[in-house]
Amino acid sequence: MPNRVSKSTQVKLPNLPQNTFLILFLQFVPLFLFWLVLSGSLRPFFLISGVVACGAVVLFNRALFSPLAPTDKYERLRFGSALSTAFHAIIYIPWLISQIIKDNLLVAYLVLHPKMPINPKLIQFKTRLKKPSTQVVLANSITLSPGTITVLLENSRYTIHMLTPSSVKKLASGEAQSRVGRIFDEDPEKPPKVRWGNSFKELK
Repeated sequence: MPNRVSKSTQVKLPNLPQNTFLILFLQFVPLFLFWLVLSGSLRPFFLISGVVACGAVVLFNRALFSPLAPTDKYERLRFGSALSTAFHAIIYIPWLISQIIKDNLLVAYLVLHPKMPINPKLIQFKTRLKKPSTQVVLANSITLSPGTITVLLENSRYTIHMLTPSSVKKLASGEAQSRVGRIFDEDPEKPPKVRWGNSFKELK
């Protein structure tokens, strides 16, 4: 009798979109530029090695990175979508760095203050950002900022721990979500409903 594999054990790979070449190209270009920076040489050997190495990485990981390709709000992948993503990312990075610097100064003030006026709390809010890449970038941005850390991200709901409520003003107003959303062409975020608590039990 021929071997039969039950439907529950079958592994299905994600379907690649029709414009796979554009996705591969958008992955290859930054990898190859990074290769050039690391190699520091434009000699043929390094150029050919870079093309082969970067091409292999892109091909082997095409199914993994295809869902993260920059698309517009209608889930269409176009070269303009990639340019828009790059443009808003370039704008977002300096803003994020400025927030990290501010939060560093705030944490230093709290630690060095004689009374150490910290007020640690947990907050929980749900975002309207739909794309997984957008939600992950927001979660990592929160964790990068001193004084705040993303404890849990589940079903578009964030649970954040902070040292002081002033650390999450940009989240409570929806500004941080909107800035990240522009990178991936998502609609602006309205101020979310925020729940405050001292423990996970209070947030349930």
